Amino acid sequence: MENTPVILNNEMIASKCPVRPNSGHKGTFGKVLLYAGSVGMGGAAYMAASSALRSGAGLVYILTERDLLVPLMTMCPEALGIAIPDKAIADPASKLVPLAASGISDPSWFSEVLCDKDACLVGPGVPPERKELAVNVVVAAKTAPHLVLDAGALSLLAKDEQVRNAVFSRISLGLAPAVLTPHLGEFSRLLPGYQPGDMASASAFAKENGVILVLKSNQTNIFTPDGKWYSNQEENSGLAKGGSGDVLAGLLTGLLAQGMTEEDAAVCAVRIHSLAGKLCSKEHGQRAMLPTMLWQYFDECFKLVKWEEGMQS
Repeated sequence: MENTPVILNNEMIASKCPVRPNSGHKGTFGKVLLYAGSVGMGGAAYMAASSALRSGAGLVYILTERDLLVPLMTMCPEALGIAIPDKAIADPASKLVPLAASGISDPSWFSEVLCDKDACLVGPGVPPERKELAVNVVVAAKTAPHLVLDAGALSLLAKDEQVRNAVFSRISLGLAPAVLTPHLGEFSRLLPGYQPGDMASASAFAKENGVILVLKSNQTNIFTPDGKWYSNQEENSGLAKGGSGDVLAGLLTGLLAQGMTEEDAAVCAVRIHSLAGKLCSKEHGQRAMLPTMLWQYFDECFKLVKWEEGMQS
C-alpha cells in the first residue's frame, strides 16, 4: 500500500472523462443491469437506477420482483424492467437452475439476462431471503465485463463460499476485478476483527482478493489490487442517510458501463457523489438534504469537473 493516499480533487477527475461522441446512440453509452429492490425496499432500486441514468449510461435495466415493476417504472420511466420469475419469489429456497459445486457455473436464465449488459450491480435492497437469487446473479455475472457488489450482496459475500469464489477469482479468469462498496459495518463482516482506520488491513484485503474496495465512511477510501490508495477527505453528515450508498453504487455502475476502468470509475464516482452532496447541502442544509436530491446536482458536478467540455462531435 502507498504510505499516503492520493487525495481526490476535481482536477484529477477532469482527466478521466469518459468519451462521449455527439454521434453516439443509446447503445454507445453502455447497458447497466441492476439486481435491486424487494418489497419494502423498492426505494433502493429506484435510487440506484436514477443515479445510473444520470451518470450518462445509455440503457438501465432493473431486475427485481414483479410487484415492484409498476411503481418503479412510474417513478423512473427511463429505466427498463425485468421481472424475476414468480416461482423464485414464492419459494426463495428453491434453485432456479443447478449451480456447479465449483461456484463458477453458468445459470442459464440469469446468463441470458446478463449476456449483453456492460456492467452489473447486485445488492441494493436485496434481503437475505433472496440468497439463492443473488448467488445466481453473481455467478452469472462472469458474462458481464464489470461487476459491483453493494448492500445485500456484501452480506452474502461475507458468508457464502460460492459467491466468494465467483467474485475473488475474476482476475484469474481474465475478468475485470469486482468493485465492493461496503460501509464500515459491512466491511467488518467481510474482514472480521477489522478496526476502523486500519488502512493497511483494508489495502491488504483488496490485494489478496483482487478487488477494488470502496470503503465508505465520513472519509471514503478506495483501495486497488495493486496497492493504490485514494481518499476523499471532504466530510458531509448530510450523506449519512439511508440511500446515499445506493446513489453511489448506481453512479459507479453507470460509469463502468460507459467504458471506464474499475479504478477510474470508483475514483470518479466517489468524488462526484461527494461533490453533489456538497452542492446539495449548500442549498438544503445537511439535516434536510435527501439522497434522492443528489443526482439533481450531477449536471453541475459534470460541469465543475469539466466533463461537458469532453464532448466530441
